[in-house]
Amino acid sequence: MSKFISFLSILLLYTSLVVAQGHKRNISPEMRAKFEAQKISYITQQLDLSPKDAQQFWPLYNEMQKKNQAIHDEFRQLFKSLKKDSLNLSESELSRISDRIADLKVEEAKMEREYHYKFKKVITAKQILDLHLAERQFQGMLIRKLKGHGQGHGNGNRR
Repeated sequence: MSKFISFLSILLLYTSLVVAQGHKRNISPEMRAKFEAQKISYITQQLDLSPKDAQQFWPLYNEMQKKNQAIHDEFRQLFKSLKKDSLNLSESELSRISDRIADLKVEEAKMEREYHYKFKKVITAKQILDLHLAERQFQGMLIRKLKGHGQGHGNGNRR
């Protein structure tokens, strides 16, 4: 089971990095807010959160997302510097970047574990697993919407 959760976490990280890198500059603040509202609605529905559960869950989730975003931002900066300067960086600089990437992965895993246990205090184990699935499904829907928006001006017509 932990291998499955690890796989989902890695997939979630990769997908969120791809979405953030590929579309971050192309989404207006209004569209971002709309997607965030849709995400909240979707996850609340998929987890079948009661109002009481939602009141306890969402502050924790938002706190986790904020920490996760900081980690992903640092990942992006490191990869951006690599892409820009990899041929000009010394072995010691490359080693420092490599070490920091490994540290960030450990940091992210520790954070995931920390919030797993925090979530267990407010929602069931089934809801936690449903959360991982719902996040993945929502990201897939978001990617499809963004691709459709960029290609067909949001009209939903695809090939």
